[in-house]
Amino acid sequence: MTDALLKSRLENLKDSGFFKNLIIKRGIEKEFFRVDKEGGISKKPHPEALGSALTNKFITTDFAEAQVELVTPTFEDVNDLYNFLYSLHVFVGQNIDDNEMLWPFSMPPQIEDESDINLGFYHQSNIGLLKHVYRKGLKVRYGPTMQCVSGMHYNFSINPDSLAFLTNSNHQVDIDEAYLGLIRNFKRLFWFVLLEFGQTNVVDKSFINNREHKLEKLNSKDMYLLDATSLRMSDIGYQSKAQKNLNIKYNSLSGFLKKIKDAITVPYKDFEALGLLDSNDEYHQISNGIIQIENEYYDAIRPKRSSLNGLRPYNLLKEYGIEYLEVRGVDLLPDDITGTSVHHMQFLDIILIYCLIDQSPKISDDEKEKIDLNDSKVIYKGRDKDTNIDKNNRVVNINEARNEIIDDLKLVASFFENSESFIESIEYVIGSVKGKIPDNSFHSDGVKKAKENIKILRSNGSLNLDGIKKEAELSLNKLKEIPENTNEEMNEFVKNYNLRL
Repeated sequence: MTDALLKSRLENLKDSGFFKNLIIKRGIEKEFFRVDKEGGISKKPHPEALGSALTNKFITTDFAEAQVELVTPTFEDVNDLYNFLYSLHVFVGQNIDDNEMLWPFSMPPQIEDESDINLGFYHQSNIGLLKHVYRKGLKVRYGPTMQCVSGMHYNFSINPDSLAFLTNSNHQVDIDEAYLGLIRNFKRLFWFVLLEFGQTNVVDKSFINNREHKLEKLNSKDMYLLDATSLRMSDIGYQSKAQKNLNIKYNSLSGFLKKIKDAITVPYKDFEALGLLDSNDEYHQISNGIIQIENEYYDAIRPKRSSLNGLRPYNLLKEYGIEYLEVRGVDLLPDDITGTSVHHMQFLDIILIYCLIDQSPKISDDEKEKIDLNDSKVIYKGRDKDTNIDKNNRVVNINEARNEIIDDLKLVASFFENSESFIESIEYVIGSVKGKIPDNSFHSDGVKKAKENIKILRSNGSLNLDGIKKEAELSLNKLKEIPENTNEEMNEFVKNYNLRL
């Protein structure tokens, strides 16, 4: 959108009351590892003091038993969201083993033997085994090291009444179209997000053991690419070559859902060869499709709906439509204990609102290729001032393209009710240092940072953590109420899970 068109669009939205009545809802899911004093991934089970990983709505685990995942409620005030996220960190820091710390980076610490990484285990029940088998599937498909990458998921939505000022409708089909348009524009702009949020250009050399890569030697312990933005999003990171065959463009919700269903139910040669059962005749994949379940689909952003009545994500979206968006392509910010900041959250808000209000034509096959190429270029050499990208069908120097986007974002921010705060956040993020080279080594810098952070968290006695503690206790009681299943019952449940699609 040209400056004149964008400004005209913003003026019209202001006159309609869009900005005056704009209510943004935000939530965060954050993954990170419990590590020992030397920085090794903990071999200890999920601490009981944190509650049940299956039933605690605030604190669970991800791929590994030592990979904590924090889940906040949604907040309309970004400061409230940050404060709750910080409180979760304090609670975790004060309730893990005294000899454990919290790893501050998206990329994992040194992994001496990946067979020592314990998969998340939840409960001797149908749903508990399903979650465990899903992780076994990830392990056999991609290897445990890749799954030890952590990140931040930013859950974003607009209050339906606020959105109606843009769509002139409260019908779900119009809400779906608005969010799909946002997703398409976010995909077009993801190169910019990688540039501003990328924090992973260095990895411990153990991360690329026996794997093909494009990295260079930094020192005796680390590999890196000087101009990379987010190796976490590269081919050695949280990616699946198989999923690139899906060619998902988000031009319609029904089209997206058909692709997801086929990806789960249609066998994929490489994963079919692994078999659904291991050598002990136990399930180690839920499906032999490109993805086992909906959550295995990796992308920078995904349409979502809150869980309801035991329905799975596919059915929720099909029956009720899009409720919120999950932004996934964001590295952890190592300079903040929480992995993010109020400024970074507000910056994401501006980007997402910009994507929402800008024109969003359907993505063609040709444009999809250009989007993917932009992402690849910025992932590997986004810090190189000579890099060129495709922007609106023209080849543009990356810094020129970046400045154009920043100008647009500042213009959008100027129409917000609290515009000064949002403009301040833009300036803060674009001016921040990214892609720091370790002082010593990636691992030793991580250990040093983890020691500093855990000391701060454990010395914090001023926060009221009663609500978080109560949820942990309640989750243990909920777990006791879930009936255990026999091995035969659990295997039958896993076998039939995808037949319900």
